[in-house]
Amino acid sequence: MIFMGKTMPSLLALKAIVPAIGAQIEGVDLARLDDEAFAAIHSALMQHHVVFLRGQRLANESLLAFARRFGEPQAASESSFGKLEGYPEIDVLDYDGTRPPYVTKEIWHTDFSGRVRPTLGSVLYAKTVPQSGGDTLWVSLAAAFDALSPRMKQYLEGLTAEHRTIKAFGDDIRGNLWKDEAGQKRWEQIKALPPVEHPVVCTHPVSGRKLLYVNEGYTCRLLGVTRKEGEAVLNYLFEHLRTPEFQIRHHWCEGDVAVWDNRATQHYAVADYSARRVMHRITIKGERPA
Repeated sequence: MIFMGKTMPSLLALKAIVPAIGAQIEGVDLARLDDEAFAAIHSALMQHHVVFLRGQRLANESLLAFARRFGEPQAASESSFGKLEGYPEIDVLDYDGTRPPYVTKEIWHTDFSGRVRPTLGSVLYAKTVPQSGGDTLWVSLAAAFDALSPRMKQYLEGLTAEHRTIKAFGDDIRGNLWKDEAGQKRWEQIKALPPVEHPVVCTHPVSGRKLLYVNEGYTCRLLGVTRKEGEAVLNYLFEHLRTPEFQIRHHWCEGDVAVWDNRATQHYAVADYSARRVMHRITIKGERPA
């Protein structure tokens, strides 16, 4: 198999899940990953935007070592999630029916697009999963852009949009989850973050594909147009990004590892479960979209 100019090592098998996005890779133990196998995984990620590796059994050191192959982990202070003791790079996403996810619930989003340098991507490792529910969906920003009409592409190219971190954090988060002093301090820090501007149409730095870079979680307004026009266009684009043909839905099993390219995707965590769900996540520092 050839992927992005590289040959998949013979012991690895890659299966594209849907045409627009997603691939499953088999025949690899991430705790014993050599350079050739990692190069093939990276190549598949650049082509398919999100890859899944099932049946992994990773110590914390092995998970961190794998994530570091993609780049430098994001600083602990950048995240609002709890951290794994002794491993400040590893977020702990620990939820159940009484403690649903507070940021990602009911919001399609690209991680940290409200920052000057959004993350490059993330590695998410399933530790404990419910028997049903708790799926995650991803959408390809490249497929979404490609499907736009030529006139809409022409209209959007050259436009910029304002992204604000505070948009993803409603008052219910402050009232229900951040009651202690540390939580209130974090809330004040998030409110103080200034808006940033990103191009509406970006170019992926590796694949060269055009990307529709707006998301419901953080994008607030289009710049250079009237408010009514901007709201109408953004609402159209948010709806366009929900098109099923651009999406993949993953049902988690214990030991699954997902790696996604945050530059080329949005995702949505489905909060339909009551049993406990524990995931370990490492995010990778990125650069400003262009």
